[in-house]
Amino acid sequence: MRLLVCEDDFLILMNTAEMLRELGHEVEEAADGRSALAALADDAFDVLLTDVGLPDMNGVELAHRVRATTPDLPIIFASGLGDVEGFGDDASVAFVQKPYTMPALEMALAAVTRR
Repeated sequence: MRLLVCEDDFLILMNTAEMLRELGHEVEEAADGRSALAALADDAFDVLLTDVGLPDMNGVELAHRVRATTPDLPIIFASGLGDVEGFGDDASVAFVQKPYTMPALEMALAAVTRR
């Protein structure tokens, strides 16, 4: 799969990208919401994995903007502060608690891509 990872903490971004690559995925990285939106405008992705706390917009706002143009894109939220609200029972949305592991990422990917 081709994934876009949006995370403002450089070490977490690098670690997450490496774990996903080890799982066999192609990964593009974005350090903020604007960069993620630009990447999504230029390329197609199978999944967006975004931090909830970004410097320019939060991950929920990013997800709503993405869903306005790409309503079927699966989204995984990552946060150390707890779950996110506003997506109800949307099967194409998952949450991983920081710090997360490779198996947690793998489970979240499986959850949002089985349709």
